[in-house]
Amino acid sequence: MSRHPGRPIWPKVRPGFVKEALAGHSALGLFAGAMIYLVCLSGTVAVFVADLRAWEAPQAPRIETVGAAAIDRAVARATADDAVSAVYVMLPRMVAGRMTVAAYGGKAEATQWVGPGGASFGELKTPWTDFVDGLHMYLTLPRTIGMIAVGLVGVMLLTLLISGVLAHPRAFRDAFTLRLGGSKRIQEADLHNRLSIWGLPFHLTVTLTGTFFGLANLLALALATAAYDGDVAKVYAPLEGPAARAAASPPPPMGPIFAQLGVVDPARQVNYVGIEQPGKAGQRIAVELAAPDRLPRGDRWFFDGAGKLIGRDGGATGSVGAQTYAAVATLHFGSFGGWPVRLVYGVLGLALTAIAAGGLSIWFARRRDAGRPAPRLESAWLGWVWGVPAAMTVSALATGAAAPTLVFWPLAILLAAGAAVLGRPKAAARSGRFALGVSLMALSVAYASRHPGPAQTVSAGAVQALCLLLGLGLVAGVMRGLRGRWIGG
Repeated sequence: MSRHPGRPIWPKVRPGFVKEALAGHSALGLFAGAMIYLVCLSGTVAVFVADLRAWEAPQAPRIETVGAAAIDRAVARATADDAVSAVYVMLPRMVAGRMTVAAYGGKAEATQWVGPGGASFGELKTPWTDFVDGLHMYLTLPRTIGMIAVGLVGVMLLTLLISGVLAHPRAFRDAFTLRLGGSKRIQEADLHNRLSIWGLPFHLTVTLTGTFFGLANLLALALATAAYDGDVAKVYAPLEGPAARAAASPPPPMGPIFAQLGVVDPARQVNYVGIEQPGKAGQRIAVELAAPDRLPRGDRWFFDGAGKLIGRDGGATGSVGAQTYAAVATLHFGSFGGWPVRLVYGVLGLALTAIAAGGLSIWFARRRDAGRPAPRLESAWLGWVWGVPAAMTVSALATGAAAPTLVFWPLAILLAAGAAVLGRPKAAARSGRFALGVSLMALSVAYASRHPGPAQTVSAGAVQALCLLLGLGLVAGVMRGLRGRWIGG
């Protein structure tokens, strides 16, 4: 029996507490949706990383042929500093027809463009492309923490995709039903559902592979803590190939190594050459042979410091497990099949981004129809949806004057917060579209002034034209809408 008959078991809830709790719950859902949208949008842009590097650094020379001697010269230049712990030479297959050499562990870590014959061409500087890549992979947070965070975002997105299908049992039967001309909410819901179903295989593929990347780091940390005294390197050791045990010696020439692998044209047959601990005991050389007709990028072949073959990882021709592991990154980023696959990934990525944006927009519309509008939260959401791409564009525009990360985050948050203060969803969406359109046009004009003359590559020219056309379309759409309001009102 109760010691105090008549008293409620739970303490009395003060007036307004439930309302505040629901508001907090909604804000948390809004934050989760914002992160999902950010990962989807940045991932769509990141599909074109190789094209963006060519656009951001158009002065870098295109390389048609690469000989072993050219790679030797690039390696010798990169290993002149004894403190260097690793060197990677990326061949034209990997860098949009260019060649780079990266040195790690030295006094001045840097990546250099490599010109014809292995000559140095200058430091590789593509800070905005690096920012986009980092934004998608780890939200510009410290790498391991960020990848785990992105993995958790992937789990949320995967859950939403599966639950969305289960919640709409008629989704496949109504796959080609699109009700136009009626309620705007119904149109948006139909489009949301159709995009979800039409692109479901793609959505599940990129979400599963992205989740794998992020959670693999979390699992590796847990396993390292439990079994290897926190040494994560030991967890990944079985995937890193055999160790080399040769004595210290200068890096071996690449000609004999290529001969052992049957490589005649490194520019077309090799993805990269990596040298770990160059010139030191345990030096190991890795050569990744391209596998253009397979989903995994290629096989890695390993040599010791004397140029002796010590093994391979079988990424493209080994066991099913090895090939599956190697194919995860290729599947996630669409880095197979050339530009046609990248275009398909870009279109489907935009569809997934639209689904991420549309889900919350439909929820807000339902609240309005039920007489429970949330204008400030909805405005904040629309400010984020349009503010994120606008902030990304402005960060590209400011490259050279400020780090993209320092421009993007404050501006994206400011645009969302400003829209919330405004509290008018339609005005927030209209202002966001206008800001994005103007920033895209400004970026196109600024790029043309920085790099006069025709683009050196088709991909760089396509990026430039796309910025201008999208910018013009968005601004024209906003102005047409305003003109209609002025005439009608």
